Amino acid sequence: MYFILLNFFDHSPKVSRFILYRFLTIRNQFFSPTMSVLSSLYPPSPVDLPNGLTRMTSSYRMRSLLAVLAIILFFVLYFALVAGLLYLVYLAIMYPMMRVNRLTILGKLGAIAGSGMLFVFTLKFIFKLRNHRPEDRIKLSREDFPDLWDFVYRICDETGAPKPKAIFADPNVNAYVRYTNLWLSLIFPVRKELTIGLGLVGCVNLSEFKAVIAHEFGHFAQRSMKIGSYIVSANTIIHDMIYSHDRWDQMLEDWRRADIRLAFPAWIITPIIWVIRQVLALFYSFLNVMYSSLSREMEFNADQYAVTAAGSEAIVSALWKLNDGAATWNETLGHAYLASQKELFTGNLYSHNQLAMERIGEDLKNRFQALPVDDHGGKKFFATSENSQVGMYASHPPNDLREQSAKSPFVPCQMDERSPWELFGSNSDALQGDMTQLIYQLLLKKSPKEYISAGEFEAFIDTENKGNELFEHYHNTFSNRFLHIPSEPELDQVIISEPPAIQEQIEAHRNKVQGLMAPVQEIDTLLAKAQSIAQGTTKDKEIEFEGVIYGKKELEGAFTKILKRREELLEAPFQDWDTTFVALHLVAAKKLNRDAILRSRYRQHKSIVALYRITGQYRNGFISGFQQLQQQGEATEAQVDRFGTMVKDSMAELNKQMLQFGTEDFVPFGNISTPSELRDAVIPGGRFKPEIGNLFADGGFGRIMQDIEAATNHLHRIEQRSVAAILLLHKELLESL
Repeated sequence: MYFILLNFFDHSPKVSRFILYRFLTIRNQFFSPTMSVLSSLYPPSPVDLPNGLTRMTSSYRMRSLLAVLAIILFFVLYFALVAGLLYLVYLAIMYPMMRVNRLTILGKLGAIAGSGMLFVFTLKFIFKLRNHRPEDRIKLSREDFPDLWDFVYRICDETGAPKPKAIFADPNVNAYVRYTNLWLSLIFPVRKELTIGLGLVGCVNLSEFKAVIAHEFGHFAQRSMKIGSYIVSANTIIHDMIYSHDRWDQMLEDWRRADIRLAFPAWIITPIIWVIRQVLALFYSFLNVMYSSLSREMEFNADQYAVTAAGSEAIVSALWKLNDGAATWNETLGHAYLASQKELFTGNLYSHNQLAMERIGEDLKNRFQALPVDDHGGKKFFATSENSQVGMYASHPPNDLREQSAKSPFVPCQMDERSPWELFGSNSDALQGDMTQLIYQLLLKKSPKEYISAGEFEAFIDTENKGNELFEHYHNTFSNRFLHIPSEPELDQVIISEPPAIQEQIEAHRNKVQGLMAPVQEIDTLLAKAQSIAQGTTKDKEIEFEGVIYGKKELEGAFTKILKRREELLEAPFQDWDTTFVALHLVAAKKLNRDAILRSRYRQHKSIVALYRITGQYRNGFISGFQQLQQQGEATEAQVDRFGTMVKDSMAELNKQMLQFGTEDFVPFGNISTPSELRDAVIPGGRFKPEIGNLFADGGFGRIMQDIEAATNHLHRIEQRSVAAILLLHKELLESL
């Protein structure tokens, strides 16, 4: 009976999934002891579903048709190009030579070589075909995770999607279903595999988890899913032909440098290649516009499959939680990285991530309670936003439109608040430990041999976060700019030996920062609006700045002016405020005979900011210089050598400053206990590795940029920790007065 019903269901899309679900539930309860255990871990499904909930809309059908036509057009043109160039090779070989001499022989060989190069250009992507398999995954066998497999199989039954060949876990806050072999899927019916991000498991409840997995399988219940494979394949071909600078391009460049009697075919085919690439670039944009439009419809439709499995609210509340879940997981990874720099490792990062989620749990609960009631039903998670219009290249619709779609009509369903970790059973801890090792190995490039206890790792996290709460007291001004520390003579001129009511003065001075930050916040709002217009994700078409109206075409110039104004607002107006801020707290410290330690902290912070600034200047200078070389097209060898020498000299100067960094007035702060640890926190080993020889021959410039980019990010963290240490000391001083 079960197989008869399944067969009927597969061939009758109009059959209610509710009927099948109820049959499976009865069968599981009465005929399968193991599945009756699972039913306690399977969240409720909607009791009543509207007819045709997952039916393709007319808009969906139209976009599918346009995408198919775009794919057909591309492959017709592509194979015509391949055939035409192959025929050109044939002509070059077979065309008779009327006269045989040195010139005609060179011309014959040049024609064969040139046409051959053009033909290889159209097929060179074949030599790079790989069925990409992510490395950061762990396969979950059915024997070790039976409840999870049965859970997924039941979702497949509810959505009508094919069952996965394999289930994997990866570290992230996500879930996705993919073909086991993308290229074979173009020809044969290839099975799919499901990947579940363990970060996702830790931030949603069981019903939300069910909705997310149902959404992913909903894609594979869609007939249009196959279109995506062809578009990805087409984009792979086009991208390789347009953007990949590989051995083929290097051979062409080397050929052009040869004697003109041998190189003339290379100079002839170069403009032909340029024209082909320009045409393909237009087609690349056209294909992506078509697919992005279809992809948005597919997301709406996949959400409806999630609704059939878990109701309207589960998929929307999952989307609402994902931002916090991703932020928390990234924070946990950040702490793991910082601790690994001190050779401190934990055996299970996910247990710490769970604690981090619990720390924001109360805030999450309060925010949920504060959400307004939705007229469609349940809570209104995403208010109508500026992002209700979507850019042509956006593959996912904005969340407010997804919520509106998932609730039209609203399908109620009981929410199961249990954790999805229960599906992983007794092997969940072992899986979390194995994934932690994979993160250290692949992401952090570490091979831990010893582990600290969970309590010690949490202590490290607490120390790292200490003082963060104080930034909000100053309206996050120190997250947007550097704290200006005046020189010692400037401070001595400002400090009054015995000012009256120092605590009241400090409080009054702190309150002034809100007024100073107000215009900065207005600028930030304007920048966000300008960015939305540039991306095409807002209905607005123009912005106004300083009495001038800027449309989409003038946004680049507007950005420059707005950013310059923002920098002005964060510099001069705050310098006087910072000087008084520092001086008032020094007076408070002097009353307690602790001004020496506070001065040391100020001097240390000043040196951190100085290194941060110069590192950022070098990074920006390198990027600017490299872009200038690219804009010149064929840069001369002398120009490249001069740029390389400038980069090496700058890095040598930066290393000189690294030797002195932290040696004077060092005061421990955060998780940094010694000057050596301070330098190591900027760059492992305390210095930048010198590059020898041509920077562009073996990737030396790329390694320098990677190091200096990492150092800039690390200095941001160090500077913020230093500010937090200063604010904590300020607080301690005021409490002691």
